[in-house]
Amino acid sequence: MKTIEEFLTSDWYKKVTVELVQLKPDIKFVEHASYEAEFLMDSFRERMHTLHGFGISSPTEEECVQWIMEQLAQDKENIMSYVVARLTFSEQLDDDPDGEFREGEELDEGDKSEVVEILGFTRSVIADTVIEYDLVKNHPKLLTGYFKRTRIPSAAKFSSQIKKVYASIKN
Repeated sequence: MKTIEEFLTSDWYKKVTVELVQLKPDIKFVEHASYEAEFLMDSFRERMHTLHGFGISSPTEEECVQWIMEQLAQDKENIMSYVVARLTFSEQLDDDPDGEFREGEELDEGDKSEVVEILGFTRSVIADTVIEYDLVKNHPKLLTGYFKRTRIPSAAKFSSQIKKVYASIKN
């Protein structure tokens, strides 16, 4: 598989998705969307920049696909346990859809967003979580930097929470 799109729609990845559904039967997925490949590649690129800085050439989609497949081949059971724990954690987050505002700059009640429906996860969430798993397992000190690079709000706090999620599967 040379492209991320081929990977995400392959029978091999569909089998991984089926395995996840067996481990977490209540998981909901949205339909596969064209933006998933780009987001996954961005995550992989940010992982590479977090680990090696900007002095490296940008990775290819084929390198991304090969790396994810290798990770799953080497440590699938632990990765799948982490994916289940991570998705469960994500479902329990009480995020404000409008983001965070400084004191005094909060939105008026009528301007706040209303969550109408929670759609579920994209199918690429498994592959994306493999990238996060590698960082939390092998490079935990770099996790906050990775979350900052991927624009996660309150990256340090989130990193601390993700480390606890990882610790929960190791016990």
